[in-house]
Amino acid sequence: MDLRQIRYFVAACEEGSLSAAATRLNCTASGVSQQMSALEERLRINLFERTRRGVNPTAAGWRLYDRCLAVLKAVSEAEMEMKDFSSGLSGSVSAGFAPGLAKAVLPAALARFVREYPRIDVDIASGTADALVAEASGGELDFYVGQFAKPQTGLTATMIGKFPVALISGSLRGMTPMQPVRLDETTPLNLSIPSATHSLRPKIEAAIRNGEINVERTISVASLSTGLEFLSLTNWSTILPFWICLKELGNDRLTVNPIIEPVLDVELALIHPTQKPLSRASRQLHDYFREELQRCGDEWQRIISRTRTEADRPI
Repeated sequence: MDLRQIRYFVAACEEGSLSAAATRLNCTASGVSQQMSALEERLRINLFERTRRGVNPTAAGWRLYDRCLAVLKAVSEAEMEMKDFSSGLSGSVSAGFAPGLAKAVLPAALARFVREYPRIDVDIASGTADALVAEASGGELDFYVGQFAKPQTGLTATMIGKFPVALISGSLRGMTPMQPVRLDETTPLNLSIPSATHSLRPKIEAAIRNGEINVERTISVASLSTGLEFLSLTNWSTILPFWICLKELGNDRLTVNPIIEPVLDVELALIHPTQKPLSRASRQLHDYFREELQRCGDEWQRIISRTRTEADRPI
């Protein structure tokens, strides 16, 4: 087995289709098919079940897939080690962050990173959470940080933590700023819901079905900036992670309210292609991001505590 054959085999397993693997690897489907047939002939075992829809790895195929991932990971680590050894910390990083993180947390971390590592080129991808997960799966991104709906073949997800969310509404709704709310006791909400699968959408929809959020009407908005501007012009509301709400506390057209019930949270994960371990540069950018996220979390907690203290103070 050579590295090309291994890469073809791993792509076929992860894509579930020889033609999709060829597209991902920028080669021909017939070339992938020939290499897979040759591999099966050499190993004298069927690695795939071929169907009209594509290919499914057999038990032997999945066993070989795990071995091949280890090989590709070792090769990538060796290449990165040699680059670091010869030139110091340099190279490039391509990363994606969930839209809210990109807007509210990443800028400070990125400013620090480019200041301290001028020899590293940085490419920050934009788009919906679903599109960015797909780019990470295809190897176009070194890593992605955001919510992750379910495990996916070819991707490694490392939990970062669980974080609070809040209700954010247009000021026309008349909510008292930073007053905690129970969403099953409020007057019915006109609620804007994220469109992406890799977002709060599944949890919000489940809470609505269970009667934990009192809703009159819903809409779905894909763009975060469009959604926030829409709220500022109406009496509509949405539920967003604290880091977005933190940045909008000074906006007199929007009102932020911590949520007591239902208990909702954002589960963030670091996601990257399994066969491509994070480079030193990628790890450093991620570390700076985590430090900024922690700073934002500490600030949010200080504001919550101060608000509670003021509410308890006798008039």
